[in-house]
Amino acid sequence: MSACGLLDAIDLLVYQRYVIGIYAPRLMSTDPLREQAYKHIHGKLLAGEMPAGHVLSELSLAREIGISRTPVREAIQRLEQEGILEQVPRYGTIVRRPERRDLEELYQLREALEPYAVAQVAGRLSPEDLGMARRLCDEIQVIAAAVKKASRAMVDAALMRRLLSADLGFHMVLLRASGNRRLMKIIADSRMLTRIFGTPRQEHDLAIIEETHRFHSQILKAVQQGDGEKARRLMSEHIRASMREALDHYDRAQAQPDTRTIPLGLPDDLLADLHRIESGASAPAPARKARKRSA
Repeated sequence: MSACGLLDAIDLLVYQRYVIGIYAPRLMSTDPLREQAYKHIHGKLLAGEMPAGHVLSELSLAREIGISRTPVREAIQRLEQEGILEQVPRYGTIVRRPERRDLEELYQLREALEPYAVAQVAGRLSPEDLGMARRLCDEIQVIAAAVKKASRAMVDAALMRRLLSADLGFHMVLLRASGNRRLMKIIADSRMLTRIFGTPRQEHDLAIIEETHRFHSQILKAVQQGDGEKARRLMSEHIRASMREALDHYDRAQAQPDTRTIPLGLPDDLLADLHRIESGASAPAPARKARKRSA
């Protein structure tokens, strides 16, 4: 997934629409306070507020949420089991610092599974899913045009939110159509880790956005024509291209550490963008700053 390799999410984003709805019994906690704590911490991780190496405080998090420390502790333990957090002796619970091998393995997992899934849906997309996938492709094209028109070198936060929604949504539409819930969850899990491990954020330029649109369009065309083998090959190339970009970014970050993060907003912002794309509504115009009147 070329444009969003390190920025995709598992929880609350498009994943909330496409996975939780069909897999709720196994994904949702039976304890509402523990689930509330989990979503709160997860949201901070996804928004870049807890970068790699950040030390978590049960007490501070409990105060932020307005609950006791017990559900917070249980949520932290769940995130440790998912490989996002880790316990460091005499130091506390921290956000894991990824190794290059972590990213390689996550992309390799996607390449092993996602091309298989897209081959299975070739020629079998419903009219609704086909229409949705087309709108998501068009959204990325619109974003590319906006970047080109503004003569920007990189994507700003507002466009990045739209890009995330359209990019992740496209892949999730195809995965959902495969009907394999376990496959879908495994892939979504791996994508969540790549996003959290991608802090500082991987920036995206016009070339990457246009490449993403090209891959998505070609994959969708192959799926629509029922050419499963071509869809499989294109998806594999797409994921390998994404992995190269992610690893190149990782290597540059190691050579020249940069603690900046791109403020992407919380997951609900991205979900709202997906709702907008689904309904065919145009993107909201940026808010204008009020001009000061001269005295």
